[in-house]
Parts: sequence; C-alpha cells; structure tokens
Amino acid sequence: MKAAYLTPAITLFHEDGSLDLESQRKLFENLIQQGIDGILVEGSSSEFFAMPMDQRRQMAKFAIEAVDHRVKLIMGTSHMVADEIVNFSNYCLDAGADAVMILPPYYFHFGAEALLQYYDRLAKQIHGSIYIYNFPDNTGYTIPPATVVQLARMHPNIVGMKDTVSGMDHTRELIKQVKSQVPDFEIYSGFDDNFAHNVLAGGDGCIGALSNVVPEICTAWVRAFRDNDLAGIARGQQSIDRLMDLYAVRSPFLPVIKEACKLRGIAATSTGTFPMPNATVEDDARILELLHREGI
Repeated sequence: MKAAYLTPAITLFHEDGSLDLESQRKLFENLIQQGIDGILVEGSSSEFFAMPMDQRRQMAKFAIEAVDHRVKLIMGTSHMVADEIVNFSNYCLDAGADAVMILPPYYFHFGAEALLQYYDRLAKQIHGSIYIYNFPDNTGYTIPPATVVQLARMHPNIVGMKDTVSGMDHTRELIKQVKSQVPDFEIYSGFDDNFAHNVLAGGDGCIGALSNVVPEICTAWVRAFRDNDLAGIARGQQSIDRLMDLYAVRSPFLPVIKEACKLRGIAATSTGTFPMPNATVEDDARILELLHREGI
C-alpha cells in the first residue's frame, strides 16, 4: 500500500541565535539515512515565524544544497506579506526546492472566498509546486474542503495539502472530496498518530514532527504499509501513540522535540528562538522515560 512519511525539520541554532549548520546537516543526514520520504524545511516545527528573512534564505540555500535532491524537499514560505511569499517561493524553487508550502493568512479570520482569492493569486505568481498548509490551532480557522477542490482544479501547480488537525474528520472530507476530483492531489496529516488512518482512508501519509526524533520507527511503519504487514502497522501505531506523550511534556512542544534530538545525539544544541523556553531538567527526565519505554 502506498504511504509516505515526511519530516517537518526542526531548525538548530547556536546560543547567539545564528544557525547551527553543522548540527542541521547531521539532522538531515540522519533523516535521509533512516529512509524518510521527504523533508519540510521552515514549517511550524522550524520556528520560521521568529526568523528574519535573511536567515530564512540562508537556511533555504543550505537545505537545498545539503539535501541535494536525495529526497523530496519542500520549503515552507509562509509570511504575512503576499509579495514576500511570492519572492521567497520563487527563490527557493529556482535554487532547487521541489515545492513550497504556504499557510493562509494567520492574523484575521478569512472566509472561503478570500482564501480562494489568496491562493489563486499566489499560484499564478509562483512558478512551481505548492502545498496548502491547514493548521487551524495556529491560524484560528480551517480551510474548507470545497475551497481546496476549487483551487486544485484551477491550478495544476497546487499539488497537495498538509492538514494539521487533531482528529480525522476534516482530513477524511478532504480525501473524499478532493481526490474524487483530482486523484493525484496529495493529502498529508500533520499529527503523527493520524498516519495510518490517513493512508487507510486514501490519503498519502504524514508530515509529523516525531520523525525528527525517531525516524527509524516512522520509516519502519511506512515499510509495514508497503509490505502489507498488518502486525507491523499495528506496532507502529502503538509505538507512536505512546510517543505522542512527548507533545504533552510542555507547551509549546518544540523545545521538547529539540531536546529529545539532543539527548539522542542527533543535535548538539536545543536552543530555540526567543521567547521559546528551553527544556528543563524535569523535561529531560520525562523525555528519557518516554524514549526508554520504546527501547530507545
């Protein structure tokens, strides 16, 4: 059965806020060697929202060169200024990214007609593949499936969507409505524990942050689907269900994902953008407990 797991890569920083590109390269190499299907750079897990544009361009250039077409590379190019999205998207695509991913505007709530106009304008000006990013917990509203159908039919370069919702109701409607009209349109869940449900419902897989920490578990889960290994699929679901407890160690969860990577030796630092808090000694103890529970 067709299935894919992509990693929304964390961004690794030095204490002074500059990019830790040595650690970033190590993270990318680990993901690729473990068999992950693709990498999303500058998605929500990357802290793009707190990075200046010159640093975002620096990261994009580095990521494109480091990944070097070995796996799919999607660049997150979300911004509150539409012209910045267009310019940054075309910069990334011209440099070699496979696609870009774009959130809707996330300060005011916008209705279906405004969202249609928004992505219509972007799709006309961006000369490459675009993924829509739906994350209602952070934007305050959701993108209706009917709007996605319209956009997918209007613009062949709108090729897919990441649907970051806790349940599967919205994603299931997307799969039913969009894929019946545009079968090749890709629909990924944004939470790791929805991976199996997404695939079984006819979607394409997951773009989940736990794969930064445990890519070997995520890729084994994908192989189980491809091999029609029901027992392996169940093992993957149960393991990820337990590891979802990492998201609850603290809020926001990004310091925990970074600290888990540091504790596993994947990253040299877990520093985040200001005012993102650092993980505590108590957090470390809980993270290690959860990892050890899975034999890690």
